[in-house]
Amino acid sequence: MRHLAFQFGLSLMVGVAGILSMTTSSQAQPVLSDVTGNIITTSDIVGDYFGRGGGGELVLVFETSEIRANVFEAAGIVNERLAQRNLPSVGNDTSPIPGFVLENLVSVLTGTGNVEAGVSQIQNALVNAGANPTLAQNLATSLSGLTAGGDVNAAQFAAVVEAYNALINASSFEFLREPPEELRAIRSVLAILLNAALASN
Repeated sequence: MRHLAFQFGLSLMVGVAGILSMTTSSQAQPVLSDVTGNIITTSDIVGDYFGRGGGGELVLVFETSEIRANVFEAAGIVNERLAQRNLPSVGNDTSPIPGFVLENLVSVLTGTGNVEAGVSQIQNALVNAGANPTLAQNLATSLSGLTAGGDVNAAQFAAVVEAYNALINASSFEFLREPPEELRAIRSVLAILLNAALASN
């Protein structure tokens, strides 16, 4: 299914190393990680470094302060574009994303309004289009508060990307051929954030 995701331009494409790293809470020493595949996942970001070590709890962080600043700036742009109902499409997909989808997504991402209802609406739209219910729930839930206040938590960012790619990898040909508007909107948001991170390298 990974090839189908690539073919239809729904996967998140990257080609650099070291977006995120693991550090201990007592020692802020970065551990480099590699991003090597066509689809970025949590394991691609953090490699084999997730766990305990060095006498402290490991925490997922952005690799550099520049990456962190760029992602935070991109989160502000995402929030602004969503508020204006003007989120760009990604790649060859030039059709506009409907305003009602963006209105719902801004509530979920910024943690304002009825977030629970927004999460349910995203989940239901994905499931009704043919997505796996558990994977759709994981993705919709992981989005909650992602860009709240223009800040992005590195661990949540990685979790959202992982949830997105898990859904793409498990999806049918039909689902990928005509993805629901909610998935197109989520892909646009993640592309903006990832592009900001990659621009730092």
